[in-house]
Amino acid sequence: MRSVSAALAALALTAAAPARAQTAPPALDDPEANVVEALVVAARLPGPAWWKITDGDTTLYVLGVMQALPRGQGWDTGVLDRRLDGAFAVILPPEGKAGLRDVPAALALRKRLRSDVPLDAAVGDLAPKLARARATLRKPADAYDGWNPLGAGISMAGDYRKTVRLEPDEPERTIQRLARRHRVKVRPAATYKVMPLIKTAVRGHSREAGLLCLEGVLDEVNAGPEAAREAARAWARGDVRGAIAGPRNFQRCLLALPGMADLERQGTSDEVEALSAAMRTPGHAVAVYGVRSLVARGGVLDQMRARGFVVTAPE
Repeated sequence: MRSVSAALAALALTAAAPARAQTAPPALDDPEANVVEALVVAARLPGPAWWKITDGDTTLYVLGVMQALPRGQGWDTGVLDRRLDGAFAVILPPEGKAGLRDVPAALALRKRLRSDVPLDAAVGDLAPKLARARATLRKPADAYDGWNPLGAGISMAGDYRKTVRLEPDEPERTIQRLARRHRVKVRPAATYKVMPLIKTAVRGHSREAGLLCLEGVLDEVNAGPEAAREAARAWARGDVRGAIAGPRNFQRCLLALPGMADLERQGTSDEVEALSAAMRTPGHAVAVYGVRSLVARGGVLDQMRARGFVVTAPE
């Protein structure tokens, strides 16, 4: 999900049919809406929470991570350092791939995010939220004009993340650096081509989905940055409940778009398959997946337990 959201944001920042007044939003398909309460606990070891998956001769240490961290957010890497020692692999979430050949297609999609209708007129009942969000971001009244609701939402999300100073490369960048120090190979659970996903999401999105996406971003902006920062602090001290209590409005935005909920399910399935394959190698490895995807009902740990592996909550 992070790779696709970053690609969508990049598309908007390099840049459907005009949206009309707001109507009833579609029901949101959210694969991670519910969690397994037994997995939502507080870690006793220093730093973020870990889970353990075993089957006799193999142990996988699974670290739950945030999708991004505020700049300067420290965390205790001592447990990670110890578990990287002698590990046969580090398994990361699926990653998206895009290249220079995708640039023309990205530019062609620009028109799908533009609109001649003034944004305030296009968003209907969301206009007061929009005005409040622009004020929060210190943007002028005509900011985001020229975009349709989806384009405005993606662009505003990028501006908001700058104000919170979120670093989308963390904590994975630190994890990869430590893996290199221990000479442990790092591999993603799967690799996806990003541009087909973006085409499906942008070309096929409805007026209602664009408005739902924008509303999710507006709610996150208007809530202020402290909720995201507190979730990151909770994650750093191993408080799983506090970490997953952070805002998910931008994710709600993505899930409103065609194919995104299915992509999230596919990502979870690929993560489970990557872990199951790793269980065939004796020894121990480290996996690094999104903390909510781990504890979700039907999520990674839930599925691994259903396959007969022993899943232990944070120590």
